[in-house]
Amino acid sequence: MNGTKKKTIIAAILALSVALSAGAYEYVKNEYVKKQAEEEAALLAQQEAEKLAAEQEAARQAEEEREKKGYGDNPLTGLVIADSALGKRPVAIMVENSESARPQWGMDDENYSPDIIMEGEVESGITRTLWIYADYAALPEQIGPVRSARPPYIRFSELFDAFYIHWGQSETLGSYIGADDVLVEDGVDNINQLDYKSSVEFFTRSNERNVGLEHTGVILGKNLPQVIEDYGYRTAVDKNKCTTFTFYDDETRVSDTDCNEIIIDVSPRSWTKHWTYSEEDGLYHTDDFKNNLTRKNIIVMYDETQYITKPRASFSYCNYALGGGEGKYATQGSVIDISWNVEDGKLVFRDTDGQIIKLNHGKTYIAWISANNGGNIEIK
Repeated sequence: MNGTKKKTIIAAILALSVALSAGAYEYVKNEYVKKQAEEEAALLAQQEAEKLAAEQEAARQAEEEREKKGYGDNPLTGLVIADSALGKRPVAIMVENSESARPQWGMDDENYSPDIIMEGEVESGITRTLWIYADYAALPEQIGPVRSARPPYIRFSELFDAFYIHWGQSETLGSYIGADDVLVEDGVDNINQLDYKSSVEFFTRSNERNVGLEHTGVILGKNLPQVIEDYGYRTAVDKNKCTTFTFYDDETRVSDTDCNEIIIDVSPRSWTKHWTYSEEDGLYHTDDFKNNLTRKNIIVMYDETQYITKPRASFSYCNYALGGGEGKYATQGSVIDISWNVEDGKLVFRDTDGQIIKLNHGKTYIAWISANNGGNIEIK
């Protein structure tokens, strides 16, 4: 083999060695990169799994804490409500509030106190209350005294797409437009003792008190679901016509302004209502209904009122404009100024910045008071 050929072979061998070495390097390099990517992917997957597990645990603990506090999906209170009641219409019940009517049956029921109690004037300084329940299948054994319908109360119930329960109604005469016409004109799904249609026992009288007959009418709450079924009324709520509330995540003071006592006069002619805040349970208390009624939230609505006297009547009916106005919201021993209005058929409360207010979880008392005929509140 001559020298030239020998050099060529050696050069070829060296070139092959270099090529093999480069290929081996690339292979090792690629394997390393692949392993690094797999390790990074595994680490990322582990981190994501740990994050998801932490979020699930936090959600579980939050839900457990909510359950301990009694928080739930009730659209009126933010408290627990039966799954079967979700998406169903509320019920509104017209309940008397004269001296002989107190204490009202079912008002301070340990399990089934109303979600909302609204109080306003009906006539001659007399106030009545409207009790609203989000779950019409969860009522006290007895509710009452149930009394006759008035136009403002009917219209207030319509803001919640509620069934309306009453024992009679005011009638149109002269310039006064009565509840009888409003029920018909507005197409209100109502249950009236005077033309009761179901065979199920529902309206009855309780004679346990020595009071006049008009103060003894009650309803048997447990039978309402069957009554509604017998009447064939729509049970699914129309969300476009039903007022609901939003709630804080935890108990919240709404301002630095203390509100430990609220004194309310719906009108100068009506009785005075005193609410006192208790730091022990975070609730407002009153014994003015001759019971220990408690509420988490107190809302005051100022509204224009008008007194109308029917021919041959010795008193004047009080009508509310339901036109919006100013008000107050008290909770957790604090208070803020609010405004209220009816927007798209629903009741809306806003703060002074125009934002829809949140409520604390719990039940609410609403005082509907006269803005132009002397309604007044005092806060201490």
